[in-house]
Amino acid sequence: YTDRPAGEAFGQNSGLGLSISRQIAEAHGGTLKADNIIDKATGEIAGARFTLSLPSDKQK
Repeated sequence: YTDRPAGEAFGQNSGLGLSISRQIAEAHGGTLKADNIIDKATGEIAGARFTLSLPSDKQK
């Protein structure tokens, strides 16, 4: 979900999806991490990387 006013560009507001996903991951003993991917040639942000880690059932 994002609360974006009509006519405003995508990516200029925050949504709840990542926050909710992180809470779910942590409730299951895991982590969710978000990082920017930087273009080495330009130094600009080229994308995002999301890393989800959850414990294995074998650890119980």
